[in-house]
Amino acid sequence: MPPFNFIKQEVRPDTIPDLKVDATFRKVAKNAITFALWKIDEDRLEAVSRPQYGLFYDNCAYIIYASSLVGHYATHETITREQKSNVLLERYIHYWLGSNVSEQNRSNVVHKIQELDSYLGNVAAIYRETQNHESARFLSYFKKGYDILSGALINTPQQPRLYQLSGRKWLRSIELPTIEWSHFNSDYIMILKMETITFIWIGRSSSGIERRSALAWVTKQSPNSNTTIVDDGYEQAMTSEEKHLWNSVLPLQKRLVCQANQKKSSSFKDLESNKFRIYKCNQRGRLHLDQLDVGLPAKDDLSDAHGVYLLDNYAQTIWLWVGAQAPQADALAAMGNGRAFVKKKKYPDHTLVVRVLEGHEPVEFKRLFANWLSVWSQENSRGHKPVSTKFGKLDAVSLCERPKMAADTQLVDDGRGERILYRIIGDQMHEISSTKPVVFTTNASYVVIYSVQCATIIPADLAAVGIKTIVYQWNGSEASVETIGKADKFALKSFEDLQKKGQTASMFVQLYEFDETPHFLQIFEGKLIIMHGQRSAILNNNNNDFKTNIMLETFLLKIYGDASYNAKAVEELPLSSITSKDCYVIKTSHVWVWCGQSSTGDAREMAKTVGTLLGESSLILEGKETKEFWQSVALYFNQTLVINGNGTTNNCNSCGSSSSTSSSTSGAGSMCNGGNISPTLSNNCYLNTTVPIKPRPPVQLFLVWWQANSNTLLTEEILGFDQEDLCADCTYILDTGLITYVWLGSQALNQEKYTAIAQCYIQNAPFGRRSATALAIVRQYNEPNVFKGFFETWKDDYGKNFISYEEMRRDRCATEAAPKINGNIVNGSAALMRNNQQKDFDGHKKYPVTVLTQETDMLPTEVNPLKREVHLTHDDFVSIFKMSFYEFDDLPKWKKTELKKLYKLF
Repeated sequence: MPPFNFIKQEVRPDTIPDLKVDATFRKVAKNAITFALWKIDEDRLEAVSRPQYGLFYDNCAYIIYASSLVGHYATHETITREQKSNVLLERYIHYWLGSNVSEQNRSNVVHKIQELDSYLGNVAAIYRETQNHESARFLSYFKKGYDILSGALINTPQQPRLYQLSGRKWLRSIELPTIEWSHFNSDYIMILKMETITFIWIGRSSSGIERRSALAWVTKQSPNSNTTIVDDGYEQAMTSEEKHLWNSVLPLQKRLVCQANQKKSSSFKDLESNKFRIYKCNQRGRLHLDQLDVGLPAKDDLSDAHGVYLLDNYAQTIWLWVGAQAPQADALAAMGNGRAFVKKKKYPDHTLVVRVLEGHEPVEFKRLFANWLSVWSQENSRGHKPVSTKFGKLDAVSLCERPKMAADTQLVDDGRGERILYRIIGDQMHEISSTKPVVFTTNASYVVIYSVQCATIIPADLAAVGIKTIVYQWNGSEASVETIGKADKFALKSFEDLQKKGQTASMFVQLYEFDETPHFLQIFEGKLIIMHGQRSAILNNNNNDFKTNIMLETFLLKIYGDASYNAKAVEELPLSSITSKDCYVIKTSHVWVWCGQSSTGDAREMAKTVGTLLGESSLILEGKETKEFWQSVALYFNQTLVINGNGTTNNCNSCGSSSSTSSSTSGAGSMCNGGNISPTLSNNCYLNTTVPIKPRPPVQLFLVWWQANSNTLLTEEILGFDQEDLCADCTYILDTGLITYVWLGSQALNQEKYTAIAQCYIQNAPFGRRSATALAIVRQYNEPNVFKGFFETWKDDYGKNFISYEEMRRDRCATEAAPKINGNIVNGSAALMRNNQQKDFDGHKKYPVTVLTQETDMLPTEVNPLKREVHLTHDDFVSIFKMSFYEFDDLPKWKKTELKKLYKLF
């Protein structure tokens, strides 16, 4: 690919001439946890006082410096605390540009961040932020939202003001320089502040959480003001006095409100971070970018510590990675090069540009790479693989007392509770006796209904466990669509039936082969056997008598794991290589348990346990095999396969990935495990074992919702989350790397679509994860300990006093004159309590009557000439047809056509 050539930088030559550090910056403690904010207005740099944090002007530029302990997050409320010189800190510099900032301010702020960066030792990540397109990290600083005032109105006398409010997690209020209908959008909540009254206009596509935040914002800004709530399309319901005031600044006859748009939110498809391009930056007088030929991005692609790399996440974010040995001039020029790239590619000007330094990369950058191991080992103490400790005596009560241990291990209890197991294949389903060894086949699905073990009768302890029942669904890698579909229906019905019976303390977990969770494996005490689908018929003959049927078969099982919570036995054939770390159980006329000389004692114990299930077994250690052993296992096993020592990881072309040892977590690993494959062997690897162990990235929390009138799942990531970030009328995804939780608020909408939410996320999630990842559904007030432990603190009764928007509005209406529609008093939620027909009506873009009665060729492109009536506001519709839309929609077709012709809407 030919290189790009860039000349223009963002810094202008006629601005601040040197990098002498401003005296204001020198007040910042270099080795301290802190949060600081500065404002640049023309050539002045001034520190913003703490009470003004979160207040911005759209004609100014701002600089934020935030530092925190590694793995923690600073906010605007962070108190400065000095740290010892050996304490590692995360440092972030953001420069924010208002929508009306001057070119002079743009240039000045770039110079100033270079000064601050130099003062701090060139170790901070730098983010270029723009109004309405801020990064998740910037937003995390202002959890209570932030305000943007119009610079054009600073010196103007007090007059009616119009504000635009939006943002589900972080409410953003923008003061608008003019009062016009063009600012209105059905996504937004608009606040019209007048001398005697404040109007709160509720866009029909705004969310409940935005509406609640807007009411709270008005109460805070104008605690003593009279307020009136106006619903989008129902403006005529205002009193004559209110309409008179409204019409004085916003004439209703000129009303034109745009339909919902996507606003500042991303869909998960936008976050497909495994689809980006990497360029190597080369300074040759001009900047040259050489694109690297990479598949799935890996940390090793950033191999030159003396160089600079540019990562293009397809206009979502432009990352500049600067090597630790790169010249300081390259580090200083990186942001300018990123901006030049944005302009050359004709990306939107608001595209986020971030510079990161080797050894100081933020978690948002690290998780772009599926193999960046330090993501969880250094930045996040939670999410580790459980240590090799025996949990036989650890019951659910102990785990609920230590929720972080429960989250780390993903063990709800010790697995000794009662279980009911069902096998589904095709359209057949039958229950499997819990007294027999458990053998799954890859062409089937299984549903396990598990009762949590809790050895206590103390109510507080029982409540702390969080759940009493878990419905597991396990799908084999060869299971048909019909099989999985039937298993889905049965498992979800079982889960919903528990809810209907009042057993709300339950959780649904969907698993796929090779993505079993620790607790699922703990249920079977590490004795779960997974065999090829072709053995399904034989294994289920003779009334599923495993002992009788298994004696007729010969096979080889590889043992994965070294403890009851991560161990299982998987049938594998053919073998390409065997390392000294492996343990196998080979069933011929005799049961052999072969253990490599480098295998651990715990792994050998798990192998012997599985061997015992198959009958009388003999333990064979590597190097001490008998002639009888080699003769018996010749079909599966031969000495040329054994690679002594640890060896080097082999790359098998048919696998497409490397693997890890058998003592890893419950993931499958590869049949090409370790060592160099003998040249006499085929590179054929069994398909189901070629999936690499996926790393466990830092835990992420997303607020998710469905975009209006579409099947697009939108998201806002919440960095530095805690329990207070969970709202009862919302749905969230907590991705722990091992399992993805969908948290359903008690009053969240579309709860029946929770499986669609989970699948949409998994299929489009970042860091190159596979689509077969464990999913769990949890409901508010019934969260399990394995979920609670990912939050710094957890209160079981938090959220019980939640007040919905409808309740807030009803309380407001109780103290004020209730709005009237057609002379009838209605409660505050009338506009929201319509049937499906009315909701469909509200989903269309609205136009004035004069626009809709034009000739066909003059109509807006969105308007169907035969369906003009759906583009009327509710008020205009009732005024014309003397009935509501859903009443009109129930009329015979001929009658509707006649009425539309009468009013020139046909």
